Amino acid sequence: MEFPLIGVIEMNSSASASAVGRGQSLYSRRPVVAGPYVAVLGVAAVVGTFGNLVVMTTVAMKHLRNRRQRTETAGNDAGSIFVANLALSDLIVTAVINPLAIAGLFFW
Repeated sequence: MEFPLIGVIEMNSSASASAVGRGQSLYSRRPVVAGPYVAVLGVAAVVGTFGNLVVMTTVAMKHLRNRRQRTETAGNDAGSIFVANLALSDLIVTAVINPLAIAGLFFW
């Protein structure tokens, strides 16, 4: 019995290389694997994008509130910048990389 994700994991195998060379996508070769892959990446892209936008908005609102009240401290500001930086990098993954991975599933 073959492991179901063997075609995804072993991209350098001769079977995968010949299928890719003929222009067949993973969806056309293994639709049973491609369906859950698209579902998981699609949900992760939508939820992750929304969640990261909420985090970045919250950090920005906190920063603006602290500037108005002039109560910010260096420690709180550094932590907020770190969280906003992580949210921005994760936003790039969820909004750009995940949709490109889904498109690559069908076209490459």
